[in-house]
Amino acid sequence: MVHYSNLPDDILRYLCQTMRMEKLHGLMNLSGVDRRTREIALPFVFNQIFVPRPSEDQRSWVGFEKTINVILANQTIVSSVRNLDVYLYDAYSEFEEKLPRAFFTLLFSFPKISSLSICLHDMYCSQIREELGDENDSDTSRTLFPPSLNSLAIPDRKWMFLTRYMLQLESLVIESLTQRNPPSFNKDDIQQLGIKHPGLKKFYCQELCVTERVLAIARSLPNLQEIGLRGGIGRHPSNSVMDHLSCYRMLPKLKRISFPWVSFLGVGFYPPCGNAYFNNPGLRVRLAAKAKEVTEQLLEGIQREVMAPGGPCLQTVVVGETVYAYGSNGRFQKSRIIRRIGRDRRTIVEEDIENSGDEDD
Repeated sequence: MVHYSNLPDDILRYLCQTMRMEKLHGLMNLSGVDRRTREIALPFVFNQIFVPRPSEDQRSWVGFEKTINVILANQTIVSSVRNLDVYLYDAYSEFEEKLPRAFFTLLFSFPKISSLSICLHDMYCSQIREELGDENDSDTSRTLFPPSLNSLAIPDRKWMFLTRYMLQLESLVIESLTQRNPPSFNKDDIQQLGIKHPGLKKFYCQELCVTERVLAIARSLPNLQEIGLRGGIGRHPSNSVMDHLSCYRMLPKLKRISFPWVSFLGVGFYPPCGNAYFNNPGLRVRLAAKAKEVTEQLLEGIQREVMAPGGPCLQTVVVGETVYAYGSNGRFQKSRIIRRIGRDRRTIVEEDIENSGDEDD
């Protein structure tokens, strides 16, 4: 019988990696077994630090600095963090207090961080710009974040100034959390982004997936491998997404395109919602069949308009939360489902679908 203490370090690392993705609480318990396990497990436990939205009765920064000091005092934790996710956004209310000094200490304390997600109210934008000296800063070569940071997620275009202080950004997500937010970008934003980060590979935002927007992006960011313009086109009969597919050919390195739900693509599919949908099983079946039909038309259009000779060699297309992979049979097939998990549904995972070619939508 093999005793736990005799397990090789590689086996323990594999176990920790698996538990981090599925049962973080169990991984934390495992880290307390003995010193060797703790040393192996801590980098997995603290791979991501999530600063969540406080509860209704805790809308203040009381205790925040103490918590941060405990984290930063442990160099194993500091060197383990790869992802920092700050989610202090609430669509219905705002904090009245300014960000504490400890917040900025946290922001710049992880030497190996690769991904930063900032989700804060606009009221904090000016404070952070002031802290960074951004208001009067004309030096676009100055970097404040470590060179390992290559992925950024922000709530809207007001926060794009953060890209100026990163050395080599490869992924940018503009989440646009509410309808009150301004458009995800303008042409000047994209031009400056292309100048500072010409090697950007992934770009997602809530803009419309129409020719004008795609061409503006392609001119400044020709090296994109993934693009997702998730804004809905609307119901105008002459403004279907099918009329704008060919513009994606201007991105020759493109491997993945992400679209919103089929009901937002302007293709004549506008299903009802509420009780009219949930209380009618027959209607749900018919709508599912129609959604599948429309999705297949979109995928065929992509093959015809985007992947024709001379176009990019796409590998995956995302429609809503469903991932379609380009198969050996020369067609896109349903392969994975995108799910959001965690307390604030901030963690995105893709789950494989068995027999994806035969599964119904």
